Amino acid sequence: MVKNLCIPGLLVLLLASCSSTKSIPSGNTYSSRSENNNNNNPTFIKNVSVTPGSYNNSSIRPTSNTSSTDNNITATGIENYSALQFKYAIITNSTVEQMQNVKLLQFMDEWYGTPYHFGGTTRDGIDCSAFASTLMSVVYGVSNLPRIAKDQYNQCTHIQKSQLKEGDLVFFHTMGRSKSVTHVGIFLCNSKFVHASVSGVLISDMQDPYYSKHYIGAGRVLGTR
Repeated sequence: MVKNLCIPGLLVLLLASCSSTKSIPSGNTYSSRSENNNNNNPTFIKNVSVTPGSYNNSSIRPTSNTSSTDNNITATGIENYSALQFKYAIITNSTVEQMQNVKLLQFMDEWYGTPYHFGGTTRDGIDCSAFASTLMSVVYGVSNLPRIAKDQYNQCTHIQKSQLKEGDLVFFHTMGRSKSVTHVGIFLCNSKFVHASVSGVLISDMQDPYYSKHYIGAGRVLGTR
């Protein structure tokens, strides 16, 4: 029987943006720069440990379209997933089977927690549009994304929120009453997106009241599909 792993989510509702002065609440951040994925029992998030292959049948919830003849994913097959896939399934409140883009996971893990620096482009400090450009180039091979968030928005093929897929860009306004694009992130799944906020590179939720209120739209860059 196909059994998907659905891990209770530990959401990061971190209210921050390129132009915002919002800060992360203490004790609610995900840090990955000090983690060692080679540990047999790595601790990904405070008090959360995951050992691939350690799950029993009771911890794996089948989806509604499973049948006894399906055998693509089994409880035994869970051990084929990496520690990194388990980690980001937890962070994004998603099933581990959704964590298929290992290159994206590795990129996020390398940059997670990088400080925000307006105009920055390195791991010493980076801003939202530079982070988006770098991710799209390294992970998806899109090398012609403009440097500025507003220009990125103008270059995209605009799509509805309901059409969002991994790798699409999401845009926000963060300068008072102005509705101009000032912030950008990259959509992951399950309403989560990764971005360089003033609190550093992290994953946030589009349903968070701050981002929901300041959301402008989404765009798909040609060449990401």
